[in-house]
Amino acid sequence: MTKFEKKFLENIQTKSLIHRDEKLLIALSGGPDSMALLHLLVSIRPVLNLRLYAAHCNFKLRDEDSDEDARFCKDQCKKFGIICYDKTFETKAYATQTKQSIEAAARELRYQFFNKVITENQLDRLVTAHHANDNAETILFNLFRGSSLLGLKGIPYVTEKILRPLLFFTRHEIMDYLHHNNIPYRVDKTNASDDADRNFLRLKVIPLIESRFQHKLIPNLTRLSKNGRELDEFIQDHINHKIKSLRIDFSANELSVTALKTLSIFEQKEIFKRFLLHHSIDPDAKRLAQLCRLLETQPGRKVVLNRQLEVLWKGKKLKVLRAETRKVKFTEAD
Repeated sequence: MTKFEKKFLENIQTKSLIHRDEKLLIALSGGPDSMALLHLLVSIRPVLNLRLYAAHCNFKLRDEDSDEDARFCKDQCKKFGIICYDKTFETKAYATQTKQSIEAAARELRYQFFNKVITENQLDRLVTAHHANDNAETILFNLFRGSSLLGLKGIPYVTEKILRPLLFFTRHEIMDYLHHNNIPYRVDKTNASDDADRNFLRLKVIPLIESRFQHKLIPNLTRLSKNGRELDEFIQDHINHKIKSLRIDFSANELSVTALKTLSIFEQKEIFKRFLLHHSIDPDAKRLAQLCRLLETQPGRKVVLNRQLEVLWKGKKLKVLRAETRKVKFTEAD
């Protein structure tokens, strides 16, 4: 086991990221990051008695190169005795059909496939090759998109059944590992284009900042991400305590105005966020601000959430009403 592989194992054991005897599915593209992940997991497989599987998606976006990627992934997995599940998608057609970008369509198809493989084969978790630079790009992307403070927490190590053990390492460290150990990988030529926002950040913005503030951007954004996750954990505990103490029940489809008015605006937004998510509504900044302003008006006022739902201040409650239950029209809160 190399020094880098030992460090990988140490980080995993310190954070308790991977458990002994787990059956893990590796998201394998054939690129440098996923190939490093494959070799690192193989290196610690005997220590934790892991059972490894891989899944590759062929999105048919790069002609013959896409097919070569699929063959490469299967060949590399075969060397380690790892089953590689693969699937080919008509991504452009799916993007047109679902009216979304190629990137969004590919992501949706990818995770649908991964979830299917995990379910059908009774695997434990998915492992992806996101690293520290990906995390930095995500933070900057969220910042420019107008994210909230908690949006700057970046990519978590674990999300439900998705594990990201390479977040400890930078792209430079991963490339060093590949080169020093002669590990082959495929190069996606589309990554050299800065048309996509994330590629623009990766190829233009981050190098420009690092040329001025050398070796500071990635470590500082990693630290910001860590602080954001710690803050998020504290907030979740705090809000859960508030929900319990105020006896808030989202399934009741109503909230107490009196209880909400005892909270700070930040706490109100966190309650409303969970309230909207309970009703499968995106808790965007505009909706949260409208609901908080509703508390500054009077009974009879409302906020229209979408075509099906609205929140009406009736008596001492904010009530969720569906389109078919509306009887009276009110003026929407500013």
